[in-house]
Amino acid sequence: MLLNGKNAIVYGGGGAVGGAVARAFAHHGATVHVAGRTQAKLDAVAARIAAEGSTAHAERVDALDEEAVERHMARAVDRTGPVDICVNTVGIDVGDQGLPLVSMSVPEFLDPITAYLRTNFATARAAARRMLDARGGVIMSVSPPMARVPVALSGSFGMAGAAIEAMCRQLAMELGPSGIRVVGLRLNGIPETAERLGSHTRDVWERAAERLGVPFERLLEEVGAGGPLPGPLTVRQVADAAAFLASDRAAGLTGTVANLTAGAVVD
Repeated sequence: MLLNGKNAIVYGGGGAVGGAVARAFAHHGATVHVAGRTQAKLDAVAARIAAEGSTAHAERVDALDEEAVERHMARAVDRTGPVDICVNTVGIDVGDQGLPLVSMSVPEFLDPITAYLRTNFATARAAARRMLDARGGVIMSVSPPMARVPVALSGSFGMAGAAIEAMCRQLAMELGPSGIRVVGLRLNGIPETAERLGSHTRDVWERAAERLGVPFERLLEEVGAGGPLPGPLTVRQVADAAAFLASDRAAGLTGTVANLTAGAVVD
């Protein structure tokens, strides 16, 4: 088992991607803490993990609140021991797509950048402070394909992702001497999160489709397209990759972003 004996925290763990990552971690032997804003979704993920024979703890946490994150991290350590893995998959319904940048106010432009960078920094910092004492650990964040390749009318989400990726690279350089790895996950659009998994992306993409004057179903095809593989990226593929990258088998990887865009972005 890739993560046997590890303690993992997944912020955004009640969401479509975060829930899949949490289940994959548990499947590979980790004790998992899932944290997020919606207790019912967190409880559902924890119950599914328990039904599959693994251990999970669910707690409502506002991952935009640095003090709440610090308190939660302290409780997790008290409950199960040192944090080995911390992943931020938080999705926030802030900002809009389908609008040109020049039509936005400064606050509208900055909102996604501020919110996503805030939560990723708060969780990474809280984890790093504990991992420094343990002399090891893995911190992971996610970003969209626009962080690398600009897409017109995609709002400022690409800038938010680029900032997260830059933060991960710098943290990797600062934390590496203490044995802490920092790895990003750059994801393509995942249609199933909006189609059937109840993600906030449905609301974001529905608003974008209305502004662009295209059917929602067509927009879903477009956000998941662009790569040579037969079919769009899935949450299962993301979760499997995250489990490997969090494991000791990926011990040589830090300060990098794993390209999980199914080939839509070519490095």
